[in-house]
Amino acid sequence: MTGAAAGPGRRISRIGFRIGGLSAVLLGVLVLSTVIMAVEFSANQGRIAEATERFRRLQVAAAAQREFGAVRYWLADLAVSQLTLSERNAGAARDRLTERLAELRGFAPEAAATIEGALDGIWNSAIAAVDSYADGNRVVGNTLLSQARVQSDGASGALAALVETLSRQSEEANRTAATAAQAARLRAIVICALIVVAGALLTALVLRSILRPLTRIDRAMVDLQEGRAPGDLPPEGADEFGRLATTLRALHEAQQARAELEEINASQRRTVLTAVETIPDGFALFDAADRLVLRNRRFLEIFAFARDLPESASYAELLDAELASGTLDVAPEEVDTWRAECLARHASPAGSRVEMAYDGRWLLVSKRKTPDGGTVAVYSDISELRARQVELEDARAEAEQANEAKSRFLASMSHELRTPLNAIIGYSEMLIEDAEDAGETGSVPDLQRIESSGRHLLALINDVLDLSKIEAGKMELFLEEVEITPLIEDVRLTVAPLLAINANRLSVAVPPGIGTMRTDRTKLRQNLFNLLSNASKFTSKGRVELEVRRDGGEVVFEVRDEGIGMSEAQLSRLFRPFVQADSSTSGKYGGTGLGLSIVKSYCEMLGGSIGATSAPGAGACFTMRLPAGGAADAGQGGAATILIIDDDAAALDSLGATVRGAGYRVLTASDAVAGLALARARRPDAVLLDIIMPETDGWSVLREMKEDPLLCETPVIMVSILSDREMGLAFGAVELLRKPVEPELLLAALRALTGDQAREVLLVDDDPATRGLFRRILAREGWAVREAADGARALTLIAERMPGLMVLDLMMPNLDGFQTLRRLRETEAGRALPVIVVTSKDLTRREFDWLKANARDVVRKGGDGRSGLLAAIARQVGAGDGTVGPPGEERA
Repeated sequence: MTGAAAGPGRRISRIGFRIGGLSAVLLGVLVLSTVIMAVEFSANQGRIAEATERFRRLQVAAAAQREFGAVRYWLADLAVSQLTLSERNAGAARDRLTERLAELRGFAPEAAATIEGALDGIWNSAIAAVDSYADGNRVVGNTLLSQARVQSDGASGALAALVETLSRQSEEANRTAATAAQAARLRAIVICALIVVAGALLTALVLRSILRPLTRIDRAMVDLQEGRAPGDLPPEGADEFGRLATTLRALHEAQQARAELEEINASQRRTVLTAVETIPDGFALFDAADRLVLRNRRFLEIFAFARDLPESASYAELLDAELASGTLDVAPEEVDTWRAECLARHASPAGSRVEMAYDGRWLLVSKRKTPDGGTVAVYSDISELRARQVELEDARAEAEQANEAKSRFLASMSHELRTPLNAIIGYSEMLIEDAEDAGETGSVPDLQRIESSGRHLLALINDVLDLSKIEAGKMELFLEEVEITPLIEDVRLTVAPLLAINANRLSVAVPPGIGTMRTDRTKLRQNLFNLLSNASKFTSKGRVELEVRRDGGEVVFEVRDEGIGMSEAQLSRLFRPFVQADSSTSGKYGGTGLGLSIVKSYCEMLGGSIGATSAPGAGACFTMRLPAGGAADAGQGGAATILIIDDDAAALDSLGATVRGAGYRVLTASDAVAGLALARARRPDAVLLDIIMPETDGWSVLREMKEDPLLCETPVIMVSILSDREMGLAFGAVELLRKPVEPELLLAALRALTGDQAREVLLVDDDPATRGLFRRILAREGWAVREAADGARALTLIAERMPGLMVLDLMMPNLDGFQTLRRLRETEAGRALPVIVVTSKDLTRREFDWLKANARDVVRKGGDGRSGLLAAIARQVGAGDGTVGPPGEERA
C-alpha cells in the first residue's frame, strides 16, 4: 500500500495499493511454485541417483560374474591343457575378479565374502587337480576337478542370484524415478496453469477496478467539455478517483459560476453602455495603447470631426483630426507645442480637470487613468455655469457690502435701543426710591411695573440682538479658565428671585473638586440662567434641579424640573428661534422662544451640544455638554474607536489585533444586527464591515447606516473577498479592502480617515435619498465622502477634520443651511472652505445675495441638479492637481 501525505490528512493511493497488491500476490505465487518445483527436482534427482547406483551395482555384480566365469574357464582349460598361458589367464581373471569383489564388498559384503571363500576353494582344488594330472594321477585329478566344479557352481549360483536381485532393484528404481519425474512434470504443468489463470484473473480484477472509474471520469470530462453536468462520477473520497471526482465537480461548479459571471458581466456591460449613452456629458474611453475603445453620442455631438474616425483611432489621430477641422484657434507656429502638451497631459492625467474654450462654448475636460492603464475622459459643457459664475462673483461683492451695512445697523440698533431702556430702568429705580422716601407708596407698584417691563423689554432686545449677531457671524467667544463651583453659586444666587415667583425650590449638585474648564464665562452663565429660568417658568411649587458632573473630556450640566412637560412634537421644534412649544404656552407663560435657541447656538459655538427629554405632565430634563478644554478640543477624546463587523471569528481576531496594535480602540460584532446596535450606542469613528454575512449582508448594513441620521456620517471601510470597489464607494463606503487584508493597507485607510484629504467632500443633507444620490455622483468622480444629517453635526465633523469641499442643503431641522454656513464662516479655517449649496427652496433675492457672498455655488435639486452639482464642483477644483482653492480664486 502506498500513500502521500498532503493537506490536513493522509491521502490514499488506491491504484498504487491495487497494483502493489497484485505484484505481491504474483511474486508470492511465483516464489512458492519455484520452491515446490525445486523440492520436486531435488527428490527426482535423488531417485535418479539411487537408480544409477543400483545400475552401477548391477554392473559390478555382472562384471564379477563374468570374471568368475573367466576364472572357471581358464582353470578348466589349465586342468586340461596344462598350459602356462592358461594359468596366467586364470590368474589375471582372478585378479580382476578380486577387484570386482572389492567393489562388491561395499554394498554386498556377505555375497562378496561367500564368493571370495568359494574362489579360494575352487582355485586350490583346481591347482591341486592340475598337479594331479601332471603327476599322472587322473583319478585324483578328476575328483579334485569335480570338487572344484561343485564349488564353482555354488559360487556361480550366488553370483547369479545377486545379479538377479540387483537387476530387479535397478529396474524398480528406474521405474520409481520415471514415475516420480512424470508426476513432477504434471504438477509443474498444473501449477504453471494455475499461476497463469490466477494472475490473469487478478490482473483483470485490478484493471477492472482501475479502468471502470477511469472510464466514468473520462465520460465526465467529455460531458464537461461539451458543457453538460458530469453524470456518472465515482464517489468522493480520499483516493485518486475520489479526488478526481471532487475536482471535476468543483470544475463544473466553477464553470457554472464562470458562466453566471460572464452573464453578469455582459449584463453589466450592457448597463454601462446604456449609462454611458444616457449621461449628458461626452464620454470617451482609451485603452492602454491610447486607442479609442468606447465613445457616446454626446461625445460625437461635441466633437463632430470624430464621426468620420474609426472607433479604434488613437488619441494622436483625434488631435490631428481636431486640428484639421479648424475649430481650434491655435497659431501655426504653436501647433507642435499644443499637440505635445495634449499628448503629455493625456499620457499622465493624474485626475486632471481642465476648462477649455471650444467652438464657442466652455468645456470641462476630466481625465483619469483606469487600473489597466487606459484613460477615461469626460467632456462637460459648462458654458452656462461659467456665465452664472461671473454673475455670482458680482453679486458676492454686493452681498459683502450689504452684510457690512447690516453689521453697522446692528451696532447702531444696539446703542439706540439699549440707551433709552437703560434710562427708563434707571429713572424707575430712582422714582421708586424717592416715592418710598416721601411715603408715597401708592405709586410704587406702578413704578415697579414700569421697571419690570423695561427690564423685560431689555432682555428681549438683548436676545434679539444676540441672535442677530449669531446669525450674522459677529458673536465672539472669550475663552478663559473658569472655576465651576463659584460660577454655579453665582448662577444660583442670580436665579433665586425668579424661582421665588412660582414658589419653586432649587437643588444644586456639584461634586467636590470638580475643578475648572476652559470656556466663555458669560455665555455659559447665560445658558444656565436661561435653562433654570425656563424650568422655573413652567414649574409651580415644585423642584428644579441642577446637576454638574464630568464625563471624560466633557462637563455635563443637567437641568430637571417637575413642570408641565412636552410632547414629541413640541420637542422637535424646541430649539428653533421665535418658536415655543405651542401657542397656548406663549399665551399663558409668556416669552418669545429665543432663549433656548440662543442656548443651543452658544453650546455649538463652545463646541458642545444640548438635548432635551420630556413627557407631558412629567417635567423636562435639559442636558448640556461642553468640552472641558474649550471649543478647539471638541470631539477629541483620545484614540479613535473602530467597530469591526464580521461573522468570521478568525477575521475579527486578526483585524482587531491589527487595529488595536496601531493604537485604536476596538469594538467587535459578529452579525449585522449587533453591529448596528453597537454603532448606534457607541458612535465609532470608523467601521470595518464584511460584505458576505448570514441573514443580513454588508450592503444592507451600509445602506441602513447611510439612511440613519445618527450613523450616516460614520466612515465605512468594506472588508471582503469580493473586489467591487466602485460598488462599495457608490453605496457610501470610503474604501474597500480585499481579504486577506494587508495590515499596511488597512492602517493606511484608517489613518486617511483622520488625515488631511484634499479630495474629500462633506455632504450635509437631512434627506437620506438625496445623500445617497449625491454620494454615488461624487464617488464616481473620485471624491471621498463624509456625511452629516444636519448642520450641527456638520460643524462638529469640520472641527474634527477639515474637508476639501462641502455640499450643503438649506432646509434642515435643528440647524439649517444658512445657520451652518454662518457658523462656518465665523471660524478662520471655515472662511477658506469652498461650499456648494444644493437646495430645493425658492430663494428670495436677499437669501440668494447672502448665499452668493458666503457660498461658492448654488445648485437647485431636481432638473439639472446632477450636472449642476458636478459643474459646480468642477469650478471649485483646481485643474490638474485636484486641490480646492479659497473663495474667490479661480484656477486655470
